[in-house]
Amino acid sequence: MKKNQVFLWSSFVLLLTLGANQETAKADTTNTATASVQVQGQAAKAQQPIDQAVADSPQTDVTGTTIQANPQQTTTTQTNSTPGTSTQGTSAQNATTQADVTTNEDATKSNTNQGVITPVNGGVVTTFDKITRLYREDGTMIDNFGLSANSPWRTDKKLALNAQNYYRVSTDAYANSNDITLTFGADADGIVQVKGNGAVPYSREDQGFTKNDQNSNFAAGSLWKYNKTDDLDGLTYYQIGSNVWINAYDATPYVAYQNPDGWLQIENAQLQPEGPVGYELYNDVEGVKVWLVRRYFGQSNAHTIYDANTAYYVRNFQSNHGLPVTGIVNLATWTTMGFSEDSWYGIDSYVAPLQTNTLSARSDHIEAMINQAYKYVGQPWISGAASSPEYGVDCSGLVVQALYASGVNPSPVTSIQHAQPGNEWNSRMLAADNRIHAVNFNDRQRGDLIFFANPSTGIVWHVGILLDANTMIDSWGPYVGTSGIYSGKGTIVSVKRVFS
Repeated sequence: MKKNQVFLWSSFVLLLTLGANQETAKADTTNTATASVQVQGQAAKAQQPIDQAVADSPQTDVTGTTIQANPQQTTTTQTNSTPGTSTQGTSAQNATTQADVTTNEDATKSNTNQGVITPVNGGVVTTFDKITRLYREDGTMIDNFGLSANSPWRTDKKLALNAQNYYRVSTDAYANSNDITLTFGADADGIVQVKGNGAVPYSREDQGFTKNDQNSNFAAGSLWKYNKTDDLDGLTYYQIGSNVWINAYDATPYVAYQNPDGWLQIENAQLQPEGPVGYELYNDVEGVKVWLVRRYFGQSNAHTIYDANTAYYVRNFQSNHGLPVTGIVNLATWTTMGFSEDSWYGIDSYVAPLQTNTLSARSDHIEAMINQAYKYVGQPWISGAASSPEYGVDCSGLVVQALYASGVNPSPVTSIQHAQPGNEWNSRMLAADNRIHAVNFNDRQRGDLIFFANPSTGIVWHVGILLDANTMIDSWGPYVGTSGIYSGKGTIVSVKRVFS
């Protein structure tokens, strides 16, 4: 038992040392050994291309064949025991290419035990589910030191010694190739389209990319799903199969649908919260956190606003609990009320998960928007609220989260900005946004936004999402739901289109 404790403690010390070493640094990712996703056919060879983008289900090809991860494919390269070579730790069908060993004096050398060291460009080694022992340059084991299980480490050199390969993770500290996997590039998810002259396939080896010995190129215009990218010497490569790559000279990222210039643009990556996550509550702030505080003190939430009465209750609460008496709800006051710290940040930081991707057509973006809105049905109307379906929202908060799900960011209107003083009526800002284009009322269709004004003033005060020409989903007290557009919610003043 004591021996094991000494080993684990020493391993921890080594990890601290390796993390501080300037020559190698721990990789940013936690797991780079993600299986390659095959689009169609055998990815270790030349895959069959995607003949066209599939709008409603990026996991199927145009013939309806399910796209699955091939268990014989992987993005990892596991080295074998032959010096200077590496093979895919996958199917025997995979073509492997021996890395070109440089003869530069600074790049290749023989050590005192006749080992050969060659550079590794951009590699990451990941340990298996156990502590991994380390070795010196002469092949001797380093006592009581090791790498933690399932941890990634950057490597810059390979040592070939006594018919075995080792990868350097720190100064004079090498991991045995049998104990790790070697990967290149960063996990990614997208589609590339081959340019007019076709694309040449490459293999990724220790020192860079090598053109495959294949006469046939990938056809111009063909589409390929990639699961990794690797930037080397200023050029991006896309992995479309098991160690099959094409580069940015020959292919370009493909998007099935994008709004034209002058419209809100579609983003094919998960949107992030904009604004102060964990904002404090003070006079005139609205939203879910204010709704919870008002409910805590038994106040009505007919209109959710941090008013003078709320501040009065907060000051008394702070005084009774030994907190600074400010009348402002900060994190300390929030948690003393019994709310969790996670909710303090989580309510603010919620952004609807992206439900579209590069294969999505216009109709998919519309359906993603409506699908997200339906998640709020039955939840209460809360002024200034634009958080998760766990809570309620108001009309413009519902629209903001619906747009997020479809890949559209309507900033400066945001979920956090919406709760701040003076921003309750974001329906007016959306109505005035010229990136959302007005359409003739008689041309209205599913997915359009419909705006209503106060009959007395003519000022916009409500917005809904059209389900069809005469029905919408909206948040209008007391609950989120569906209703007719002629249901007494004001004067219809405009219909505007998000997707061209």
